[in-house]
Amino acid sequence: MDLSSVSNMVTKVAYAMRFELSCALIFLALWLFGVFAGINKKRAQKPSAAAPHKKAYLNNYSGPSSLSSDHTEAKVAKAAAAHQRGPGRSGGTSSPWQSSEGLFPVASTAVVANILQLSRTSTHQALGAYQEALQQGLKLQELPNSDCRNLFVTLVTSLLRAGMACEAMTVLKDLRNLGPGLNVSLFSSVAKLCTSKHLFSECLGFYDFAVQDPDLVITDRNAWSCLLFCAIETRAYKRCGFFFDQLKECGLPSSKDHGHMIRLASINCDWRLALELLDSMHAQAVDVDSVMYNTALATCVNADQVDKAFTLLTEMEKTAGVADVITYNTLMKGYAKAGRMEQCFELREHMLRQRICPSQVTYGILLDGCINDNQVERAAGVVELMQREGCLMNTVLFTTLIKGFARASQVDKAMGIYEQMRADHSMAPDLITYSILIKANCDSGRLEEALKLLQSMLDLGLNPDEVVFNNLLAGCVPNGNGELAKRLYSDLVASGIKPSNATFSILIRIYEKCKQLDEAVRLLIEEPSLHGVVPEQRLFLQLFQCCIRERQGRRGIEVYEMMLRQSNNVVSAASHSTIMRTCAKLNMFETAAEILASALKNKARIDAQDVSMLLEAAIKKKKMQHAHSIASAMEQFGYAIQPGLLAQLNRSSIGSPAGLG
Repeated sequence: MDLSSVSNMVTKVAYAMRFELSCALIFLALWLFGVFAGINKKRAQKPSAAAPHKKAYLNNYSGPSSLSSDHTEAKVAKAAAAHQRGPGRSGGTSSPWQSSEGLFPVASTAVVANILQLSRTSTHQALGAYQEALQQGLKLQELPNSDCRNLFVTLVTSLLRAGMACEAMTVLKDLRNLGPGLNVSLFSSVAKLCTSKHLFSECLGFYDFAVQDPDLVITDRNAWSCLLFCAIETRAYKRCGFFFDQLKECGLPSSKDHGHMIRLASINCDWRLALELLDSMHAQAVDVDSVMYNTALATCVNADQVDKAFTLLTEMEKTAGVADVITYNTLMKGYAKAGRMEQCFELREHMLRQRICPSQVTYGILLDGCINDNQVERAAGVVELMQREGCLMNTVLFTTLIKGFARASQVDKAMGIYEQMRADHSMAPDLITYSILIKANCDSGRLEEALKLLQSMLDLGLNPDEVVFNNLLAGCVPNGNGELAKRLYSDLVASGIKPSNATFSILIRIYEKCKQLDEAVRLLIEEPSLHGVVPEQRLFLQLFQCCIRERQGRRGIEVYEMMLRQSNNVVSAASHSTIMRTCAKLNMFETAAEILASALKNKARIDAQDVSMLLEAAIKKKKMQHAHSIASAMEQFGYAIQPGLLAQLNRSSIGSPAGLG
């Protein structure tokens, strides 16, 4: 192979590997650069290992260009180097902030400068450096006043920006106890920063701390404005009046400050304060926007001062663009709440004259007001009016109309509205619509129609809630349809819905209708605990009354003892009164006597008048054997027997038991 061939081959290989060769050359160059740089670095470090740290530390020094002596400079450099390494790693027993050799106060300005520098980069490191400096002898009183103020302003604001309010409070306590004390400028900065960071309760805490200093007088209007806003946000409403008064002493409160106070008046439903604030703003030529007006008007409406609200509306209409549809809707809601429907309709006409178009909310208020006032036909007229004026109907408005017809027992008209909704695919019925219709049909004995509604609801992908199932279960009561009730209850549980005491009460009514008291007792024993429901005493009373009505006294006593166990023998006097009166009404005196004995055994409380009533009823019905048992129980309770009843007992053929009379 000749030289020319070898040269060509090498050229081709080099060209093919041009990228690999380039990378190799680059890596070689970087390696050589690193080697030479390392050698130069070692040479530079040989004269003094502390020099770089000294230079970095002195760059942070905001005082004179040099310290008083080379010895002091060396100490400062040593302290800086140790601080950079961190506490516990200085390599000796002396501290980086050692003061015994004169580092403080000579180097204190440099220490402050270092803390200020750290505050800009790492709040935690700045706080650590500050705390360590205090531990090692930094005297805040000996710092120049400007340096000390600068230190605390920077450190506190840095802590607040980092959300470290507790640490900021600790630093402020140091300022008061170890330094020159808190001044107005710093407190104002704290208040503004807390407000901007939404540290509302913390801001009030800083104020409470600040005012412990009797010499501190807050004259910054912005600080009082921040405190007012923080008090509103933290619901410290009792403090707002004081803050607002202090704010007024420092100057004219802004429109926003007045807005906060109007908001306070709304929260407290204080219509007088709201109107006074508006008058004050007018007198001082402070701008009032529509939000403030509407808030004040709503406050009047909520306080049932509708006429005051109308007067305010008249004033608002004098300024173009202030009264809007929300204003009129708010006043209309007040009229509807007061049952003044004629004025509601007059207000709608007034809106049109003011060239303000009524909204869906406007017609919703009219519709709901008519329904609540039992003016169902007029409500239907509102719907027609909406459609004539081109105002779109929605599910809520149609459901409101359905509710009105259902309340008036006009179920057919309610179902007609429902069919209209189904035909218009833009407004499908919702869960509330179906719940109202199912209840209306169940109340009217149209259980089959209610079940069809349930199926339609499921077809639309709507999941029935407990209210729907309870209405369907209640529909099973009149006909005693126990089998359907059991299926519905199973579906309720299978749907993941937790039954309630209302559910169990309806089921007890169904079992009573079906003469299945065994099932009712089983239900009350098993189902509540199975679903984590604590049965109320009214359920036991309901079942007890069912048993007494069916003349099943023994089962009634069983239910009573269940109630005792469930309530840890704490059965209310009202419950016992119901039991005694039920037994007396149905002449179940033997059952009543056994319940009295059980109550005595379990130290349950029964009022004397209820036992006396039971005794009188037993004597009146000539049930003297039971009367003597009841009288004996009264003596054990410590209740006195009326002389007339006692005389009748003594005259009875059975005779008085030992101890009577």
